[in-house]
Amino acid sequence: MNRRTFLSAAVLTALASGIAPAAAAPRRTAGAAPDSRAVALLSRMTAAQKEALVRCDFAALSSLGIPALTMVDASAGLRGETGVTAFPVPLAQAATFDVDLAGRLGRALGAEARAKGYNNLLGPTVDTARTWHFGRQAESMGEDPLLSGTLGAALTRRIQEQHVVATVKHFSAYTQEVNRFFVDAQISDRALHEIYHAAFERIIDAVPVTSVMMAYPKINGTFATQSPALFNDLKKTIGLEGYTVPDFWAGDDPVGAVKAGMDLGGLGPGGVKIPVGGLTDGSVPTTRLDDAALRILNTMYVNGLFDHPVPAPAANVSTQAHKDLAHDLAVNSTVLLTNRSQALPLPSTIKSLAVIGPAENTALTGVSGSTYVNPGTWTTPLAAIKDRAGTGIAVTHRQGTLGDIPLTAVPATVLRTASGAAGLTGSFYAAAQPSGTPVAIQVSAGIDFTSAPVAGLPAVWSARWSGTLTPTTAGLHRFSLLPAGTTKLVINGKTVISGTRHSRRFFLGPYDYPLQGTIDLTAGKAVSISVEYSNSTADTGTCGLTLGWQPKSLIPDAVAAARTSDGAVVIVNRVAGEDMDHGSLNLPGDQDKLISDVAAANSRTIVVLNTDGPVAMPWINDVEAVVQLWYAGRATGTALAAVLFGDADPSGRLPVTFPVTASQGPGTTEATYPGNGPTVSHSEGHLVGYRYYDAKNQSPLFPFGHGLSYTTFNLGSLETSYNTAAKTLTAAVTLTNSGSREGTEVVQLYAGLPAGAQAEPRRLIGFRKVTLAAGASTRIAFSVTARDLSVWTAGAWKLTPGSCTVHVGRSSRSLSAQRLVTIN
Repeated sequence: MNRRTFLSAAVLTALASGIAPAAAAPRRTAGAAPDSRAVALLSRMTAAQKEALVRCDFAALSSLGIPALTMVDASAGLRGETGVTAFPVPLAQAATFDVDLAGRLGRALGAEARAKGYNNLLGPTVDTARTWHFGRQAESMGEDPLLSGTLGAALTRRIQEQHVVATVKHFSAYTQEVNRFFVDAQISDRALHEIYHAAFERIIDAVPVTSVMMAYPKINGTFATQSPALFNDLKKTIGLEGYTVPDFWAGDDPVGAVKAGMDLGGLGPGGVKIPVGGLTDGSVPTTRLDDAALRILNTMYVNGLFDHPVPAPAANVSTQAHKDLAHDLAVNSTVLLTNRSQALPLPSTIKSLAVIGPAENTALTGVSGSTYVNPGTWTTPLAAIKDRAGTGIAVTHRQGTLGDIPLTAVPATVLRTASGAAGLTGSFYAAAQPSGTPVAIQVSAGIDFTSAPVAGLPAVWSARWSGTLTPTTAGLHRFSLLPAGTTKLVINGKTVISGTRHSRRFFLGPYDYPLQGTIDLTAGKAVSISVEYSNSTADTGTCGLTLGWQPKSLIPDAVAAARTSDGAVVIVNRVAGEDMDHGSLNLPGDQDKLISDVAAANSRTIVVLNTDGPVAMPWINDVEAVVQLWYAGRATGTALAAVLFGDADPSGRLPVTFPVTASQGPGTTEATYPGNGPTVSHSEGHLVGYRYYDAKNQSPLFPFGHGLSYTTFNLGSLETSYNTAAKTLTAAVTLTNSGSREGTEVVQLYAGLPAGAQAEPRRLIGFRKVTLAAGASTRIAFSVTARDLSVWTAGAWKLTPGSCTVHVGRSSRSLSAQRLVTIN
């Protein structure tokens, strides 16, 4: 891509002479000069007014008629609002592999934002899912930049057509929540451009006058918000003509950030830490301040913020069309992972169905934090299944598991100290680890606090509680720890729970972030118990811990219901969100055992994963079908019912690779996740996601792009050619629905680059989602640019000559045809 200089000599000339306002903002193309009205307005502004614009002090600019930027998080709907539509999370959006649906979603988001009085929508989110640990992976659009960039471009374009500025986030390489405010990601220049920058490049190439949010982490030693190298990549190499803005209070030098290339100083006045006069005292060159102000004004003019003021906020902006769109997105994102013996769709022979698990209002509809949207009035999975089943199928519900929630605090009545007193003995230490001489010792009735439980503790402290616990029931016991910090539960010498949470829940909510574990205990038989805690890893100035339990398992009742039913649908979940990462690939609590026990009782067991991403599936060979539901917003229930009963084809495909175990994929050592101290090594380079699995010959549980249909498809022979003059690869293949019902397929095109490129074995270079009637065929054509066949080397994109292998198939591992093409 050509380097572009936004503040060109022509613009500087216009600034000096002054240009009359234009009648209307023209449609923008990459490399176009800024809107003449923006240039003219900037020429009339004082240095103090330019600083006020950067500082989001719109009240000080009222005499100039500059509209205030009114912002709202909106990657899956308008966060914090009521009367809006809760759409599926971004990872589910990516699972649709559907550009048209992404565009329709962008239009709906933009329309609802304007109707609620917002003109700046903080989204889409196109972070790259590097590891399964990432607590915000549901807010990403998967592991492949072509997929996320293509869908992100459709979203951004349609959002901004509604006279709302999109803010694409987060640039760049934001891949973990552990130490997110200061972690230093060590990444090669090649990986940055080929993986982490690439989605942004595709979006900006399509919509150059947009805005981009800079991420929290450091990249190669410098905060992203203060990195001249990253701003150079974004504005000159990639060609952003709009403005940049930091994530909330990101970095440690807001004035230095503006000097490096930051334009808007924060996410509204409350997010700005630049002091008055901080940009006009000589710390920042006047040309840089002019550039920042012009980028903001130009983005406003080009996207119609001056010409189309936002209306007064309406109470309810969710239309029936938007609700229908949410359902379509949810159905199109639902992935059928396995389907043995054609267990799905549910056959007419089923007359009784046991629905097990968190299937009522405890089902998860969104990811916690800045992307969560209140679903309002919605149909739960259980209600939707009952509605669809009608009177012909007897549907029973058994809880089976409470899912991923904190449990009721363990009472003092079952706890005893060494001296026989009710409760546990707590020893408190003035250090990050509970060792040495305690500064305080006291007996606690239980463990349940959100402030320091004893007076006089320092800012960083730790504790250990010990004693015995006498169970009142026999069998499987669930325990939970809800910490702000690091904690461990040991029972009879066995570590039941161990892990870290920076906060008990992110302040935007709505879900808690517990740690879970199980152990078999005998009624009346006392066991030793020890709980350790340190607030050294909690968010600054916070602490907290609750020891909870569930002494009576809900699994036996669920198994009994499954045994007497024709089929069983087991819904399991896992909470995820901002300010937390996953320490384990396993489903939390007792959910794996629930699935195994139900499957042993009912041969037609169907598992529904209401999760943010991949989980371990030790029971995979014992169940008939597995459905990946993600967090589907208000349509969580209706989409699931439509897929289970066959009213819709499950047409989602995996936007991330599902590992067999936690030892697969990138980030499997401490150095590569979460890092040694403040530094995390991205030693895998550009081999992220399926690229890593292919390069390392690892066999995933389910590959990128995988997903089954209720019909069957055949792909014909692949035809390819390369136009040397146009530097364009073309490919064509015939897709046939060889089954007996209408269905949807995602045809995926991959390329193995010439050996000289030293690239991954294959990369996605195209995809197409197609719905066909039974017996129908269609010819699918792809046109691939040189950029998608290039690698980043020595500071530029390079097209390597040689033999390129083009593959077509249904996933990164299911490739039915290939052709060799010579690139000259």
